[in-house]
Amino acid sequence: TAADSSRMWARPGFLMRRLHQIQCGLFFEECGTSTITPLQFGMLTVLIEHPKGVAINTLAFQLGTDRSTTADVARRLASRGYIEQEAAKSDRRKMVSRITKQGRALLREKEPSMQKSQDILLQPLSSKQRRDVMTALKILVRAYNDKGRARMQL
Repeated sequence: TAADSSRMWARPGFLMRRLHQIQCGLFFEECGTSTITPLQFGMLTVLIEHPKGVAINTLAFQLGTDRSTTADVARRLASRGYIEQEAAKSDRRKMVSRITKQGRALLREKEPSMQKSQDILLQPLSSKQRRDVMTALKILVRAYNDKGRARMQL
């Protein structure tokens, strides 16, 4: 195809960025555009794994986002009642975020749609290709985790 002959299609970074855009489009098609973003969904997923709550720095580290972006996303989720935030008992300057019942309900409701968007993304691939892609992506993220704008906990 004409796209395959473009120099852009020889650049893995371009293809990964484009695939991320496509994944976001699939996410919004399946989950609805006004309910939750992929990053917000990720934050709720991290918080459900930490029922006692976690600090913004920990959330940022687990999501691979910078502290400022993480704090902003947390504020938006809190304003919608999906999480609650309070000062940490050990250090009043730190905020601890915790998922609410409403946040848990949203995750339960949207989990099948989110998973469907992931399945659709990989649908054109064979089972072996899907495993190979996931393996390759994990290798690349682990190898270059320290090169991103924010490190992610691995």
